[in-house]
Amino acid sequence: MHHLTIETTSGTLEYTIARRARVTKRLHMELDDLGGLVVVAPGHWSKAFIGATLRQNTSRVERFLVRARQRQLQPLRYCQGELHYFLGTTYPLAIYADCRKNNVAFTGQEIRVDLRHNKTGNTEAALQSWYRHQAMTVFRPRLQLVAQRAGWARDRVIPLKLRRMKRSWGNCSSKGVIKLNTHLIKAPLAVIDSVIAHELCHLVEMNHGRAFYALLEGLNPAWRQDRKRLRSEGSVYLL
Repeated sequence: MHHLTIETTSGTLEYTIARRARVTKRLHMELDDLGGLVVVAPGHWSKAFIGATLRQNTSRVERFLVRARQRQLQPLRYCQGELHYFLGTTYPLAIYADCRKNNVAFTGQEIRVDLRHNKTGNTEAALQSWYRHQAMTVFRPRLQLVAQRAGWARDRVIPLKLRRMKRSWGNCSSKGVIKLNTHLIKAPLAVIDSVIAHELCHLVEMNHGRAFYALLEGLNPAWRQDRKRLRSEGSVYLL
């Protein structure tokens, strides 16, 4: 295998090239045991041609890495002491059984889960409900805060909806409704604001052309770094 690199919007990406007799027409991607990118290419493709192909499709490569690495992650067990993300930091679960009612509270040091009956499904359901409540509490004021920096959105009433999604952090409809992924509450505030800024720009530019990115650059000059962090850490937020 040959160890090579390409530059992407998320930084330098290392990959290795593998050749297999059955791969004769198209490039395939997979992960090695450590989560590294392996590019399986036809035998007659040169290293230069493979590199050029990857550089022309960096967005596709990055999407593949996010989804493939997510599949490699171990599922959450919702057990005592397990670490869970909240606003970009991990906190252990502190589970208490035989309580008067189900309740979840953030103490600053841990996520406390009170349960009437201590079962894995109960812990997961209580925690997901809490995450959604936190998203409702946090996202609306963050939307208003970022919108104040956007001249086209400052005096506009912007409908906000929340959904648990697996393939998108947010979207903006043609009617101006912004939808955010409740899993985003696990990310740092700067990343949350960055996703909101992205969707606010879609109120003006519905595509990802030059005009859109010029608008985004003015609203959030750090969007590249924020996107890099979300792409590198986002897999664990989606668990």
